[in-house]
Amino acid sequence: MSSAIGEKMAVKKNKNANASEKTPTNPQQDDVAKKIPKVSKAADSTPAPSCGSGSGTLLKLISGLCYLVLVAGAGFASFYLQQVLTEVNQISARNEEAMQKNAAVVQKVNSMKSSLDSLEASVGRAQIELEATNRAVRKGEAETRRVEEVLQKLQNEILRDLSEGIREVKQARENDFSSLERTLEDRLAELSRSIADSVAEFTSAQGESQAQLSELKARLEDHSDPSLLKHELTSITNTVAELHTANEVADGNMGVLREQIESVRTELQTRNKEVASMSEEIEAVRSLVQSTAGSLRQEVTTAQASVQSMADQIQSLQDGQERSSESLRGLETELRQELAKAVKTGDDLEVKLKSAEDSTEALASSATEQTSKFEAILAKCDTYESSLAAQSKAAEKASQALKDELEKLRSNLVELQNSVYGLDNTYVRIEAIEQRLNALDVNEEAMEEPMVQTEKAEEEAENASEDQESVTEEEATTEAAAEEIAEEEESVEEKVEKEEAEKPVGEEQ
Repeated sequence: MSSAIGEKMAVKKNKNANASEKTPTNPQQDDVAKKIPKVSKAADSTPAPSCGSGSGTLLKLISGLCYLVLVAGAGFASFYLQQVLTEVNQISARNEEAMQKNAAVVQKVNSMKSSLDSLEASVGRAQIELEATNRAVRKGEAETRRVEEVLQKLQNEILRDLSEGIREVKQARENDFSSLERTLEDRLAELSRSIADSVAEFTSAQGESQAQLSELKARLEDHSDPSLLKHELTSITNTVAELHTANEVADGNMGVLREQIESVRTELQTRNKEVASMSEEIEAVRSLVQSTAGSLRQEVTTAQASVQSMADQIQSLQDGQERSSESLRGLETELRQELAKAVKTGDDLEVKLKSAEDSTEALASSATEQTSKFEAILAKCDTYESSLAAQSKAAEKASQALKDELEKLRSNLVELQNSVYGLDNTYVRIEAIEQRLNALDVNEEAMEEPMVQTEKAEEEAENASEDQESVTEEEATTEAAAEEIAEEEESVEEKVEKEEAEKPVGEEQ
């Protein structure tokens, strides 16, 4: 940048030197000025009859000088108009380049908008997935709680059923034992009573038989009749047979009782076996319930662990979402700042373009003034006047086209201002700044060439027109604009260096 400024200063010094060298370069006027006093001296020395020829030559010289002055002025005016036209063409080319750059920036802005839309869509999908996972986690927690409640109820019911079954089995066993004991006691009591009755009957029968024997003896002693004895003996034998049959009946009753006792014993054994099998089944059911309860507890713990892991994942996703939203907000603020800076630079460029437009209008007005002066002087040069009028019309058309292009540039700047709101990537911003730097370098190079040409043209036109001051002022303004552009480039380079220094930190994060 300093080298460019040094080159500009050197060009300025060379221009001043060329101007100082070109100031005495009007030999025709000097020769004419030298010839005029000689002619006047000759006219003074000649006699009165040659006065008419001397005045004719003077008029011819004056008319020739006026013609030369007019031709030189017309040449300078045409050259100046040509320079103005070249500057207008250069400005239009710059405007076209600016429009192309703006179109590229608009395209990049649209691409950034599409990327932002895709990012927002991905964030929305992530939020929807997070909500779905949250709903699934809440549903899983509710299901786990419901399963725990059902398992708890099932365990309580199983334990209650087991306790009731054990109690019922115990009661049934006790009832069976008590009923068996009672039946045995009843049957044994009945047996003992029947035995006692049979023994009592036997004793009574034996007593009766003894009494009858004693009576028989007594009767035998009292009676000696054998028929009576036979009759009594038969009666005795009959009673003995009856007693024998009664004893056999008692023995049969005893066998029946023994069989009943054996059946009761076998029934007790089967009941004991059934109780043992029932207790084994109860133990198996208890072990099965315990194993199922343990497996269900393990499943509940695994479900709780999975729910906790899902909650941790959801929390991490929420943290990531918050970090991404914070980074997006930071990028949005940075983009707004850059947008404000871009708007400010656009305003500055618009002011500079306005000043250039004013300078072109001033140049056009000065050109029209010169053409009016030359028209007053060159009444006889209608053809040249028509060419000058055509050139002035072309200049007006070019200025109007320049105004239209400036309006288009302003509208493009407004569109750019409206479209840049969606930018959120610093890398694209850095590329845009680098492109701006390259464009500014190209514009600076393009500005330096017409500046040198305009300076040379102004040095050639300093000796012929009174508009040298306006041209030098315009040159000063262009130099000031170039210096401002150089300062702006330095600030942009510093900003780019700062952003490149901050960029690795953002990438590490």
